Amino acid sequence: MPYTNFFILKTACVFCRRSHMTCDDGRPCQRCTKRNIGHKCYDTPRPSAKKRASATLDIISPVSADDKLVIWGNLLEFNPNSDSPFEENVNESVSRERRESMRENFFLIAADPTDGNIEDRLNQIINAKYEAGFLKPYNYVNGYARLQRYMDQHMSSNTRRRILNVMGTFRPAFREIAQSLTDIDLILVEEAFERLLLDYDRVFSAMAVPACLWRRTGEIYKGNKEFASLIDVPVDQLSDGKLCIYEIMAEESIVNYWEKYGNIAFDPRQKAVLTSCLLRTKKKSVVLSCCFSFTIRRDRYDIPTIIVGNFLPIEIQS
Repeated sequence: MPYTNFFILKTACVFCRRSHMTCDDGRPCQRCTKRNIGHKCYDTPRPSAKKRASATLDIISPVSADDKLVIWGNLLEFNPNSDSPFEENVNESVSRERRESMRENFFLIAADPTDGNIEDRLNQIINAKYEAGFLKPYNYVNGYARLQRYMDQHMSSNTRRRILNVMGTFRPAFREIAQSLTDIDLILVEEAFERLLLDYDRVFSAMAVPACLWRRTGEIYKGNKEFASLIDVPVDQLSDGKLCIYEIMAEESIVNYWEKYGNIAFDPRQKAVLTSCLLRTKKKSVVLSCCFSFTIRRDRYDIPTIIVGNFLPIEIQS
């Protein structure tokens, strides 16, 4: 007796297919909707039966000697006719497509990491970010140049001199250590920085105290919504170095911070400082007096990588 009911093979979305999970007809599907990645839910293109059969015939068909030379040339990224501009354009196109594929893979993994413990998921995300070309050694020279430009435009000569005197005590030591490190060492340092950022995602989300973290050159890379509300800026401004810690402090507080930071920057026995500061809000006329503490997180070479600051407002000054 012939079957009257049969299943129609469905095409799973990219996330369900990669996770080997059941998908539905909706786009976005229910699983992606529950994971808050509905905007990235789409079908994965599948080759037709005709194309699959053609590919099979190509695999089992005999290959001539000339074809073998072309195949090995492609595998080794070696072009027998190196003078041909067409081949150069093809290689550039392939390289560009590979980079785009790596970047797309990173975004997919970051949006929907596979199940497992936290360490495995962190490794997966960081490795994908490195392969996509997003994880590179950070250029701290640009960070110090940004600080120098800010001092030239917004600080008095006396303040600039005091800050530069402090930097003169620890920048040579930083430079000496950095010059002895290879590119791989610097990438590993940046990997540790990325791990700390991911760790502080959970810490900041559970904190009710205004807090943010920044690099040793001052660029803010993470902040919670309480700190964003305190200084009256959108929370997305507290990421990727859009703001610097010295850009939201009063001039005397900037000097105080750099002097206290310089005193413990190369002392592994000390890592936390309790002091006070004046914060400037988005409206420059409003200044907040805060109890301010910062903690230095160091890398494997005892160089400060992240500075985490907590701010407890005391009073508002006009």
